[in-house]
Amino acid sequence: MEKQTQMLREILDPGEEFTPIPFWFFNDAFQEDKVKKQLEDFAEKGVNGFVLHPRIGVPEDMPYLSEAYFKAVRYIVETADSLHMKVVLYDEGMYPSGSAHGMVVAADPEYASRGIILLEEKAAEEKLAREESAEVIARLKDGRAIVYGFTGGTIRGIHFGEDDGEAGAPKSADILNPDAVDEFIRLTHDRYYEELKQYFGNTVIAFFTDEPCSLGRNAGRFREWARGLEKEILEAGGRLEELEGLFTKQENATTALYRKLIKRRLRETFYARLSGWCESHGISLMGHPAESDDIEEELYFHIPGQDLIQRRISPETGGLREADSMHAKLSADIARHLGRRRNANECFGVCYRNDIPWYFTAGDMKWYIDWLGLRGVNLFVPHAFYYSVEGERKGERPPDVGPNNIWWKYYRSFSDYIKRLSYLMTDSVNGAKIAVLCDNNRVPCQELACLYENQVEFNYLPAALAEEAEVRDGKLCIREYAYEAVLNLLGDEYRERFGEKMGALLVQSPEGLLEKYRTVKLSADCPGLRAIRLEKQGIPMYLFGNEGGRAVDVEAALCGESGDESLLCLDLWQGSLGPAEGSAGKFRLSLEAGQTMLLIPGVSGSDLKDAAKPLERAGKQEDCPDWTDRFTLQEGGKENTKEYMYQFEAKDVSGRERFLVKGEEMAECWCNGRFVGASLFGECEDAARRLWTKHRFCVGPFLKTGENQIRLVLTGSAANVYEKKGSVEYGLLQE
Repeated sequence: MEKQTQMLREILDPGEEFTPIPFWFFNDAFQEDKVKKQLEDFAEKGVNGFVLHPRIGVPEDMPYLSEAYFKAVRYIVETADSLHMKVVLYDEGMYPSGSAHGMVVAADPEYASRGIILLEEKAAEEKLAREESAEVIARLKDGRAIVYGFTGGTIRGIHFGEDDGEAGAPKSADILNPDAVDEFIRLTHDRYYEELKQYFGNTVIAFFTDEPCSLGRNAGRFREWARGLEKEILEAGGRLEELEGLFTKQENATTALYRKLIKRRLRETFYARLSGWCESHGISLMGHPAESDDIEEELYFHIPGQDLIQRRISPETGGLREADSMHAKLSADIARHLGRRRNANECFGVCYRNDIPWYFTAGDMKWYIDWLGLRGVNLFVPHAFYYSVEGERKGERPPDVGPNNIWWKYYRSFSDYIKRLSYLMTDSVNGAKIAVLCDNNRVPCQELACLYENQVEFNYLPAALAEEAEVRDGKLCIREYAYEAVLNLLGDEYRERFGEKMGALLVQSPEGLLEKYRTVKLSADCPGLRAIRLEKQGIPMYLFGNEGGRAVDVEAALCGESGDESLLCLDLWQGSLGPAEGSAGKFRLSLEAGQTMLLIPGVSGSDLKDAAKPLERAGKQEDCPDWTDRFTLQEGGKENTKEYMYQFEAKDVSGRERFLVKGEEMAECWCNGRFVGASLFGECEDAARRLWTKHRFCVGPFLKTGENQIRLVLTGSAANVYEKKGSVEYGLLQE
């Protein structure tokens, strides 16, 4: 039992290793006092690391990679070191990576981004005359030509006037050219190492590369190309004139060959070089490739990663059938099969509601954290914490999800929660018995919704790694995983490729797997419920999350455990624990919308009473009455806050009194002048996640016999501060 007790202590207090590591937008003039104050504030809130990300707003008298720039960088890293924080260096100024803020092209104009484009005959001749190094890759019968030349691509820079479409936007580099990549590494990575070598491998833990693209932004109709690629295509049996299909969206054998070869060239020329440099300098390569279904690029990351942006995964829909719905689990499963301890996700970027920048709620953030954690993400990179929100800076890819938002003083709740989830998903093995075959830019997602909705676990297995797996005792084995079924939704090509090796393990449809491989049996269907079996240090655990918009309240039985085993419940958000209602063979599973719960069989947790709060159960509705209409709005509240008061006389006080109110967005409560607590989010009203949520407060310990006063302060969305006053309604929902 001592081992289980230690595990429980570590879950409740995992330590700084599992900290969120947010993008910190370094976007204004360097001030030592301001830097120190912000980093100390981060650490106090449980944020023990950050990505140092130069961003639009840096003054022009601090050019990228200049001595003035590195004066700031050195101070930032030194300060982080003194606070025992970790730093991830960002490899560009600003993105996509690979151009050193235009300095690669400045070193040699021939390093500028190149690609191929389909042009009419006259336009082709004009481009050839204008660009000495341009060349024709193929001439079509109608006189048009596919021409290789400069794309005119740019990146987003770090000074005002350097954004997309602006005159100062830095020129992007051709990262399919090995000489250009070497120049990028010399200018960027070598220079950072020269300035910070004593911090590499201790304070500095990684370089972050972001959406590398050889074309640059705003490259129009160009497609990627590398010198000599035509020879490879011809040697492999391709026909250069069939490359027309790249521009007409008529795929053929040559376009398929092209995609395979261009991806391989990018990996070998760019990713492999960066990965090797990081490894030889004692740090990790992290970041993410350009597309959500990129696979083989991820194999070069020491910390595979992806990017959750623009509400493409939506709490309103549950996030199972969107085009990007595979990315978090895909990168997590690649890490599992490579034996990488961590995988990352750059999350929350421009995930605002209703086309209102800055309208991003704490409830949204909690939902996204759960969505990622349940899929195996164990290093969260919130996008973003802003160094400055002065002037135009506040409008640059908002919202700030940290120090400039309304919940910042309570951010410790988020950092603790992220640490607990990250701890659980690190050095653990999930319960998947099904592998789902995938390949570069061919990743099933919508077809797998039925597995999620029936609480059936699976892991994505890239074809490149499936080649390395072995069949032993009738199972496909790779590292700690032994799969009893391999789901192939990619077609006959992959059945022929793996049929002889995998034999009867290979199946073509998920429907036949649902009943056999459930993690938990339920008394009613719960399509919004996710269930994950984990084993860490030999201890089995079950993580449940309600991604739906309605509460779950069912009888349940764990499929992999002895039915008479007791169950310990841990509320990872509250940091509380208590016994489940029942045993592993039959227990009550109750989860509000957006709630998670961890169950551990065969553990009592009785010796942790002093280390954790007792678990609070939902109880009966009458135990938590709705007091919304009892409160009176007071005058004189601060901007973007509304203050409410309720005064009453109590004759009997049990100490267990609770109440709820319907309100938006953040609610703080005081009872008789004493602070009760803050509710950052609550139960949603319906599946569409309307504005109003239910906030609950336990005021029993603060009440007294006789006159009592309860004060509520509700704070509105940050959109009301940074966008337009009144952008988002807030306060109590009263008749």
